[in-house]
Amino acid sequence: MIRGLTMIALGGAALSALCFGTAASRGPVVLWNKDITFTDVSVSSTPEKTRTIDWQGSNHLTLNLPARIIYKQGDKPGIIVSGSERLVDRVTLQDNTLDLAKSTHSAWHNSSLTITITAPALNTIVLNGFGSLDLQDYQQPHLDLTINGAASVKAHGHTDSLKLNIDGAASVTLSDLTLSDLDVSMNGAGSVKAGPTGRVKISIDGAGSVKLTSTPQSLTQQIDGIGSVSLPHDTAKPAPTTKTPQTEKDDDEDDGKDLSF
Repeated sequence: MIRGLTMIALGGAALSALCFGTAASRGPVVLWNKDITFTDVSVSSTPEKTRTIDWQGSNHLTLNLPARIIYKQGDKPGIIVSGSERLVDRVTLQDNTLDLAKSTHSAWHNSSLTITITAPALNTIVLNGFGSLDLQDYQQPHLDLTINGAASVKAHGHTDSLKLNIDGAASVTLSDLTLSDLDVSMNGAGSVKAGPTGRVKISIDGAGSVKLTSTPQSLTQQIDGIGSVSLPHDTAKPAPTTKTPQTEKDDDEDDGKDLSF
């Protein structure tokens, strides 16, 4: 009997390994619709298509679809969608919100859809869900960026001040964006890398992390949870930071741990 149970256990383990191996070979898949029907239809097998969406431009835009999104600074506003025909035809624009029309086929790879946005004065962006956002040559006095989900964001260019709100596990890289003031509010396990030189305010609730690549003039931080803020160790220490009562209590119990930058 023991031999029989052993054979069953080994067989189950082998079957599990085979299933996980097959799933891994298919690559990451995103589920993005309430009307989910599990089918084996791959959007990558459909014809490619490029479509131009009529957009008069605005200073704000909401993105509700998982895609590779590229923003380019330009005088003439426009939105170009390219990728699988099945997905391109589903992209909608209403009230400065990009979305996907409902479909029974709700599984695809992020790389199946690319959206290129051109605008002269876009300074407020809301990104919901997955996908990626690449801000190229951004040149505006202020940027207000809200990310809900696990998107990946990077930016290149310049702005005087940036307000960043993260709810989820987003990854934001701003190393190539020169900026003065930075205001970060993070809830979850996101990560931010930036090099502000002016006033910095950071609020973290959860396990998020902020890495500053330059030392700002002043830094105020509030951390609830196991979040962290780090600065370069070879630069002068900024103005004193503030912490939550819980954080101060933890520091007191740390027997004089060196917190100098």
